[in-house]
Amino acid sequence: MTMYKTKQERIARARSEALRFIERCDELIERHDKDEHFRRYMEITGFKETAAVKRASLDLSRALSEMRK
Repeated sequence: MTMYKTKQERIARARSEALRFIERCDELIERHDKDEHFRRYMEITGFKETAAVKRASLDLSRALSEMRK
């Protein structure tokens, strides 16, 4: 990762991460709506969709932080 990215590149990365975060949220919501087992145990155990949302959230936070520099 280059330390000296242009402001435009940092904004583009933040936008890209925001879109990825939204996609992961949509996937989680879709599974929640369709899968009774998922609904029942989502709060107490890990699923790949919940992990993907958390990871996308972390990546988005990092991109937003870089954008503000």
